[in-house]
Amino acid sequence: MSTGVRRIAVAAVGVVVAANVFGVSGVAQAVSSTTCLGSSSISYSPGLTFTPRTVQYNESDTFSNCVSSDPTLTAGGSASVITFPDASCLAPPGVFEDPAYTIDWNNGQHSVIDLTFTDVVVGGTEQVTGTGSVISGAFQGGNATIVWLYPVLNPLQCLTSQGVTSQSGPLTAQITAP
Repeated sequence: MSTGVRRIAVAAVGVVVAANVFGVSGVAQAVSSTTCLGSSSISYSPGLTFTPRTVQYNESDTFSNCVSSDPTLTAGGSASVITFPDASCLAPPGVFEDPAYTIDWNNGQHSVIDLTFTDVVVGGTEQVTGTGSVISGAFQGGNATIVWLYPVLNPLQCLTSQGVTSQSGPLTAQITAP
């Protein structure tokens, strides 16, 4: 399942105030670890409502303030545009996969990560945790853990004809050698 599809399902459950992203473990291109803070922003067109419908999901993740064993790696980003059928505010939390979550780093490198996401709602906050392996690029062979925290969707906004059109929040990422 693509990043966009995973996030749509996540957002549909009702979460998007970013939070923690715990990172990826890996070794590649002489880089053994990095830890980053950042943010995530998602837009839905048309917006999410209680009625399932086809929705275009646009996600942009920014990894900043990175501390890395590679001093040239200080930031990165990931973007996804996915069309998701049957998206709604009622999509249940669950387990999703993204075999090619890609982070493009500021130094021209990239990391492609095969992630499995778990999605739980606790105390009004949705927590999406992605874990997996770096399959190519920087940190190849390492393990990854990424955690996003989002607020649960406002049910009153889900009732409107416009629906929920966006979500955003902070994230944290860590990548370490295997």
